[in-house]
Amino acid sequence: MLLSVDKQNTPSLQQPHLCCRPTLSVKHLCEYVARQTPLPVEEVEILAVKGCCSTVCGKSADGTSFSDELTTLVIDPSKDELETLQGHESLAGLKFKCISKKEHLILAYRRKESAL
Repeated sequence: MLLSVDKQNTPSLQQPHLCCRPTLSVKHLCEYVARQTPLPVEEVEILAVKGCCSTVCGKSADGTSFSDELTTLVIDPSKDELETLQGHESLAGLKFKCISKKEHLILAYRRKESAL
């Protein structure tokens, strides 16, 4: 799952659910986000969601499906624990850094802060 941190300034992906091989690099994810949004590739930053205050990271109380929960997940940089990832890192190595629910890695993207 690849979610926008700042939906007002960085558009969400039409297809946030991605099926990728474990060897895919963070650099390739940046290139994908750049192709799907108006952001130039050099301004895309991928983040590991390490801690999450959203209800999806805990138990769902209202009976919504897991897929629906992920689609409506909102990443809040002031509350959630995020780590900027390096371009050479692979998805296989990220499963130990990120929240993973039912085999879904939860990653976020935004415009690099230096580009604002």
